[in-house]
Amino acid sequence: MKSVKVPALELFLHEMIPLAKAMGVGVEVSDDRVLVLTAPKEQNRNSLNTAFGGSLVSLATLAGYGVVWELMRNERGAEKPAWSIVVKESRAAYRRPVIGDLRAICERPAHAAIAEFKEALARYGKAKLKLKASIVENGVTAVDVTAAFVVTR
Repeated sequence: MKSVKVPALELFLHEMIPLAKAMGVGVEVSDDRVLVLTAPKEQNRNSLNTAFGGSLVSLATLAGYGVVWELMRNERGAEKPAWSIVVKESRAAYRRPVIGDLRAICERPAHAAIAEFKEALARYGKAKLKLKASIVENGVTAVDVTAAFVVTR
């Protein structure tokens, strides 16, 4: 049997955010362009046997959080984080129900946005990054979540 390496983000989410473990959140893709998180419908369904709205917004929020976490984790000297991430504000638009498993996609911010974020963090010890994550099923967007994450040192 081949062993599978669990991404550090997934381990962190399960350990530090109990809801992520209860939801069965997993990392499907984490590359230079995008972060994709998944969760099984069975653990996140409602009485109509579709995905629960709270789970949808939670997974999208976790995808945005994960993008920020990975950005900070890759900073020099971040082995022992001296920073914290919080959600300052968020907005969700529900467009259609999700019938199957949940899948949240959050694109990485542009290099200019990252540079501005890092500059503010270095200068003020605090910075904000706005991200958009979408719940997508069969290539169609079901939920859009826009959130502002604040990092403090």
